[in-house]
This record gives sequence, C-alpha cells and structure tokens, in this order.
Amino acid sequence: MYKVSPTGDLIFLRLLLLQAKGAKSWEDLRTVNGIVLETFREACVFNGLLQDDTEWQNTLSEAVLTRMPKQIRQLFSIILTFCEPDDPLHLWNSYKAFMMEDFNHRQVPFILAEQATLLQIEKIINQSGKMLPDYNLPVVDEIIDFIQENLNNNVQQSIDEANRMRPLLNVNQFNVSNAVFAALNEQPCVENQNSRLFFMDGPAGSGKTFTYNYLIAEMNSRGVKSATAAWTGIAATLLTNGSTLHGLFKLPVPILDNSTCNVTPNSIQGQILWQVSLFMLDETSMIPKHALNAMDRLLKDVCNNNFPFGGKVILFGGDFRQILPVVKRGRPTEVVESCIKCSLQWQWVQKFTLTQNMRVRDGEGDFSEWLLKLGSGTIPGKEEDPFKGCIEIPQQCIIRENESIVEKIFRDAQQDDYAKRVILTPTNVDSLSINEEVLERLHGEVKTYLSADQIDTDDLNEINNFPVEFLNSLTTSGMPTHCLKLKIGCVIMLLKNLDLKAGLCNGTRMKVCALQNNYIDAEVLTGVSEGKRVFVPRIQLAPSDSNLPFVLKRRQSPVRLAYSMTINKSQGQTFDRVW
Repeated sequence: MYKVSPTGDLIFLRLLLLQAKGAKSWEDLRTVNGIVLETFREACVFNGLLQDDTEWQNTLSEAVLTRMPKQIRQLFSIILTFCEPDDPLHLWNSYKAFMMEDFNHRQVPFILAEQATLLQIEKIINQSGKMLPDYNLPVVDEIIDFIQENLNNNVQQSIDEANRMRPLLNVNQFNVSNAVFAALNEQPCVENQNSRLFFMDGPAGSGKTFTYNYLIAEMNSRGVKSATAAWTGIAATLLTNGSTLHGLFKLPVPILDNSTCNVTPNSIQGQILWQVSLFMLDETSMIPKHALNAMDRLLKDVCNNNFPFGGKVILFGGDFRQILPVVKRGRPTEVVESCIKCSLQWQWVQKFTLTQNMRVRDGEGDFSEWLLKLGSGTIPGKEEDPFKGCIEIPQQCIIRENESIVEKIFRDAQQDDYAKRVILTPTNVDSLSINEEVLERLHGEVKTYLSADQIDTDDLNEINNFPVEFLNSLTTSGMPTHCLKLKIGCVIMLLKNLDLKAGLCNGTRMKVCALQNNYIDAEVLTGVSEGKRVFVPRIQLAPSDSNLPFVLKRRQSPVRLAYSMTINKSQGQTFDRVW
C-alpha cells in the first residue's frame, strides 16, 4: 500500500480527498464557501482539518462582530485554557478593545476597564489552575481585585438567605445541620477526631442540595469558610459556589491507589484548603475510594497533622442506589470494592437519612416507591426459568417490538419540547445513533464541523502507522465525534468543564442559536446560566484515560447532540420525560 508522507502538499491533498464530495477538479478541492484558495493547505485550514494557530484569530474576529463583550471575554479565556495558542499576548492586544466595550460604555477609565477585563478573564482561567502570567498577560492590580471581591462578598445577603431557608428545613435536614454545627464548634483533637465525618443519605428529590445551600449561607453569615464540590460538573452547578472534586483537590486522571493531589501546602490552592472548615461533597456514591484516600493524604499534609482529613468537618451526601464508580470492564464485585464505603475512613462516618421526597408529584408516589425498592434490592425476582432472578419491569416502561423508541418519545413533541425529553442508553454507541435519527426529524439545514486529528508524537514512523482516516473513525469516551452534524435549534450537551462558575460544565445542555464557521453560538438551557448566550469554539482534546496505544489529540467543538445520552451522563439532569 502506498503511504503519503505526513509532511508536504500530498498530505493536504489527501485530507481534502477524504472529505470532498463531488469534486471535479483541483480548483473544486481548493474552494471553501465559494472562495477559491491558493493552496491545498489553506483549504485544509479553512475546513478545520489542520491544527493551526490562525484559527484562534479567525474565531475571535468572527465573534467580535456580535458586539457581546462578556461572551468574547469568556471565549478568549476558553481559548487560553484549552487551545494552547502560540502567542496569547498578541491575541489580547488585538482584541482587548472588544472585550472592554461594556466597561467603556459605562465611562470607566481605560486603565480600570483594562484591569477589570483582565480580572474577569483571570477568574475563569483560575478554575483550571492557571494565572495571567502563565500566558504572558498583564497582572491585575491587587486593589482592583480587592474591591471586586468585596463587592461580591455580601455578608448581609448570606444572613438573609440563611434566615429564609432555616424555617423550610424538615426534621431530618435540621438534624444534619445541627450535627455539623456541633462538630464545627469543637477544635479537632484525639478525642473527637473520628466524629467529624457525616453522610447524608437520600434519594433524588429528598432535599440534599437544599441542605448544602442552607449550610453554605449559614457558614458565610458566620464568617466561616466552607467549600462545596461534586464528582460531576452538573451536580456542582446546583451548589452555591460549587466546583468539581477534581478542581477543588486537583485530583489526577486516572486516579490510582498511590495517586497524590497536585497541591502543596504552600501553594495558593493549599492555603485555600487550609482555611476551609467545612467541606460538603455531593454524589458520594460515584467517588472511588482511591480519590478519598488521596484527599485524606492531602488534607493531612496541608493541615500538618495526622487527624482524618486533617481534622476538617466533612459532610458527604448521595445515594448508593444510584451510579457507582466507573471501573473499566470491572465485575460487580470490583465496582463495589472501589466504592468509598470500602475505604478505611468510612468506618468513622455518622449516617443521617433524608426520607421525605420533596419532588414527587401527585400520582407518581407508587413509581417513586418502586424505584426505591429497586435500588434497595427488595423487589422479589422471578422464580421460574428462563427468567429466574430477573425483575419484572412495569408495562408502561416497555416498548413493543415493532415500535420505534424515537417515535415513541418525540412523536407528539414540538421542537422546543425536544430539550425536555431524553432517551437513556447504556453505551455511547447507542446514544450516537439515536441522536442522528432525532436530528433528521428536525427542520433546517445541517452544518458539519470536521475535527483535526493527530497522535501526540514527533516520530514520523509512528504517525505513518495510524493514518488520519483511522483517527477520524475513533470516538473515545467523553470525546466529540470527528464529524459533528448540527442544525440551528437543536439541543447539544457540553463534554468538557469550560467555565464551571458560569455553569458551562460537562453535561450542560444548550440550544444552538447560530452555527458560525469557527464557533457555535448557543443558549444555555440548564443551571445557573439558564437563558444566557455562550460561544463554544473548537478546543484541544486529548483523553488521558483510554485504551488506545497512543494519545489521540482531537481539535473539535466539545459538544454532542443531547436527545440521547448514557445513563451515567444523565446523573444530575432533570427532564419531563425519560425513556
């Protein structure tokens, strides 16, 4: 078989031939959006088939036409964090006037407007552990930062919020709160070192998030530092100032038995963790015990003592009837063994149970009770073969053999109702095919975004071993597809935590408003930024935990159609109809 060198014009021609449809001449191959380009390489760049730094200039140049400075600042921050631009300072100097526009309209002096703009950018990149000097950008004046922080830290607002929420607590929530307050009132010592860990057990809708947010307001009103985190970004956005456990504790990926967090006691993050008195960690059932052990070692190191978790008060919350840690190709016993219930620290945890479901509507009580029994393993199985041990599924949950599942759930839906319905699947392959079927039902023209794929190596022989069409065919877990097909009005889901504080996290659902050449203009449908517009560019993606014999680097918009998703991806989501 003839191999094309990965350098030179032939590789660019080959990339175009792999994607071109109906081209009749060399000129057809070099034509993009009606414009005839000079070289095959230029055509590859315009088609998104190459990883080229001019893409970020094109992206920002296209975005500034919208005159939406907040979105442009966020877009610039995402490019800094995830796209590895060669010259960030040049991008800043070229587009800062557009990012400062809203401050200029309010007659803010130029220097202060520039500082305020940089501060907004820094707050976004800080979530990924980055700072402005990392990109050779100007440093924010400490006075500006101090003023901004104090404007955002309203103690009276926290007092009012705590007073509003306190009467709404039920008895079980009140008991959890009192136990946490009692532990906080005691200094950690040998006598009480094993009585500072709590677990709030409750199914979906039992008020765990409400309890967390009440405790946050109460802590802020008392001037006590607290931190909230969840295993997934979606759950984190439901918590006041929430973050992911990976972001808060800098957990490595993948996490192993001897893994350590990327935090030192003297680092900025280490000092933040040292100041926190109360940690509230949601989605406990999904946390692997190796992560818990790494957090325990980190907090002992930060606090310079040998108490469990450095003597911090920790409130865990979750429901072990739901999703457990993911163990690749793991047997059920291995999955259970990976849970934090099997860690040494769990023996000291005091358990509280929330039993009142606050979300169940009239007529849904029986089904809610059936789900609880299913999760608890108390539904009797069949006794006769060939279904011995199997559980009978209610008839209303079953589709007949000749029925289409897509037709069943979306048949009577208007296009705006599609976002409120979802089909859950065990695997990504199934969800991708269902999403394509739903997209065909929607009105409008399809726009296709192609990824630029390569393997992370400088070895030309290694590059030749894995041709680009093979790389294009791969879609590892958590990665967007090479060929991303979208329509205006379709519902998409983020696959990456881009800006957690703004609710742009792995699992955030959005509706496409416009399909630009270099970014996707979308409206957020869920979370703290519901209704807001965001720009999603192509970013650099490289899965750190895959079974491939190489590291695949894919430059693509980190989104996927959201009419069907895996069961794991649905954790923390809310829908009107689920199948």
